Amino acid sequence: MVLVIVTITAVGVAIAAAAYAWRIARVEQLRAEARVAALAAAIDGTPDETPTTMFERAPRSGLQGRPLLKLGVGFAMAVLVIVLIAMSGDRHRAAADESRTATSERSSQELELLAMRHVRSGENLTVTGLVRNRGAAGGSILAVVFVFDRDGGFVASGRAPLEFEAIAQGDESPFQVTIPDVKEVGRYRVSFRTAAGIVPHVDRRAVLQVSN
Repeated sequence: MVLVIVTITAVGVAIAAAAYAWRIARVEQLRAEARVAALAAAIDGTPDETPTTMFERAPRSGLQGRPLLKLGVGFAMAVLVIVLIAMSGDRHRAAADESRTATSERSSQELELLAMRHVRSGENLTVTGLVRNRGAAGGSILAVVFVFDRDGGFVASGRAPLEFEAIAQGDESPFQVTIPDVKEVGRYRVSFRTAAGIVPHVDRRAVLQVSN
């Protein structure tokens, strides 16, 4: 909001400066033309007649011969460039702040995997477990399970939120993820995620082997 106000103010000042410079240049031009006309009339002795061509000036295009107008336009362009650079820098800073915030949120949460087991029911695989939060309190956390066959190929995946939507530091929460239509299971892997990204975890249990 402050940047918008500064931008509008700067642009207004630049426009006002350019208009003032143009007005001064116009007045000077009119005065110069009046002096030339008066001089021509004095030479000819006919004050009411139109000045002779020897005193006429060729029309000037654009900003030629108008230093104040050039200065005003240059000032306006410089202000606009500065404002654009400031806006671009502000966007970059905002993006960097968001990235740092997301990284901080991810690093402030860390889970310990205390227990995990699986149950086969037909072609469904249900993985249950227990985690403890040893970091700062966070929002909703999803448990994500990836299933692989005996050759290491990806088979399927499933996800479900922890039973407790938010767990404070030191608290524990169970989880349960059911993956349907899984015919062959060689191994599976669990990870935990939030809307900000992956939540790191430490495996505190013995490694369990999947058996069919």
